[in-house]
Amino acid sequence: MTFEQCDAAELQPEEPFDVVVVFNAVHDQVDPAAMLRRAREALVPGGLFVMNEPRMPDALEDNLDNPMAPFTYSVSTLHCMTVSLAHGGAGLGTGWGEQAALRLLDEAGFGDVTVETVPRDPGNALFATGAP
Repeated sequence: MTFEQCDAAELQPEEPFDVVVVFNAVHDQVDPAAMLRRAREALVPGGLFVMNEPRMPDALEDNLDNPMAPFTYSVSTLHCMTVSLAHGGAGLGTGWGEQAALRLLDEAGFGDVTVETVPRDPGNALFATGAP
């Protein structure tokens, strides 16, 4: 078993991985689309990609009853978006939304995506998909 730590948007392993896991980090990336493409390219055929990200609908009005929304939007504005934008990035932020996540995963070439609630952590969603 091997592990690799690097800038995920520049991931080019010598050997492809069976599994790539990302915990609450895609929304912080300068170039999340490139990061997801690299993750897919780094997998063996049929490999597994797992992504843990905040469970948020894309539209603000769909978050009005969400007790975590004020905190999520605050963290997003004060840290996640600004870090990405400061480097000329996409600025997705913590509240980027499940629909946007599914769209970016599709554009990166991932197949069917399963979205599950994280046990004992309703504020996050677990996205799982395989490499074609």
